[in-house]
Amino acid sequence: MKTILEILSYGLLSLILTLVFVPIIRNIAIKVNLVDKPNYRKVHLSAVPLVGGISIALSVIIVIFVSNFKVVFLKEYFPIFITAIVLLVVGVIDDKKDISAKYKLIIQLFLALVIAFSGTRITSLYGVFGVYEIAIWQQYLVTILMITGVVNAFNLMDGVDGLIGGLSLLGFSIFFFMAIYFNDYNLAFSSALFIGAVLGFLKFNLGKKKIFMGDSGSLFIGFILITEAINFLQKQELGKVHTSSYTVLLLILFFSIPVFDSLRVYMGRIKKGNSPFSADKSHLHHLLLGTGLNHKKTALMVSAIFVFLLFIVLILKSFISITLMIGISIIAFSTIIRMLLMINKLHLWRLKLKKLENR
Repeated sequence: MKTILEILSYGLLSLILTLVFVPIIRNIAIKVNLVDKPNYRKVHLSAVPLVGGISIALSVIIVIFVSNFKVVFLKEYFPIFITAIVLLVVGVIDDKKDISAKYKLIIQLFLALVIAFSGTRITSLYGVFGVYEIAIWQQYLVTILMITGVVNAFNLMDGVDGLIGGLSLLGFSIFFFMAIYFNDYNLAFSSALFIGAVLGFLKFNLGKKKIFMGDSGSLFIGFILITEAINFLQKQELGKVHTSSYTVLLLILFFSIPVFDSLRVYMGRIKKGNSPFSADKSHLHHLLLGTGLNHKKTALMVSAIFVFLLFIVLILKSFISITLMIGISIIAFSTIIRMLLMINKLHLWRLKLKKLENR
């Protein structure tokens, strides 16, 4: 209990530091023009500082080094945090100067390879398609593809206020409670720091002195989430923690919405003859905005969709295999997308009719 209270106190310190750092870093960002400028795809009308990721990372790193956990924590998580910081820097440069998508992808693949070589790998498919243990070369391949895919998915989901912050808050909260339950105090410590920092970010992201996460933030947080999840599952395989199939399923489901949505968008762009990396307004959050929801309600609705999928799958968990559950999740998600597309079309027709009536 004493350890948990200490961990929570460090989470509170992370929150306080973020609240202190954001106004300072925000002013610096405005001076150096590290801002998101409005265009035809954006709904904001003025430039917004892209400092969420920097503020979160700075708060978390400082708390790590002043904490009593730093030695044991860095012994386990050093490769993860070093590569995540490299990706954060790449994201800051991208926010400032727009790095080509292919160069960003190459960097992400390289950093994922570094993580795999450091020993953090997916060593099992946990019964998906009936497969459990996989060969070493397959571990490297699956790990690299999973890390890169999830990082890009989180990056693409960062489209409305509160969305990436809300998703990451949900993810780190899941990690925290899992870690406490399974006595993984390093994961609990990391999760508490990010929960505090993300809460501090959301205070500004949803407030008047607005800031955005930026590519730096979405890339950094997406990378931390997926690598820590892989690390946790690997400890299960090595017997360092004893989890259940429910834990595996919970982690798979958490990452499923961003990944499913990204794959759907990529395939839709390719089908239209466009580059999969070309920007458009076909993501889940765009469809929700198209129904007339505001940013906050859109962010809450994405979380509600996650809870809905989780509820369905947990009910069916005792009756069907993990492969079928993933299939059901895909079908449920596809059904939700089709319904949103229909509502969007109806909404557009309603707007057209109003315009005709006002003539």
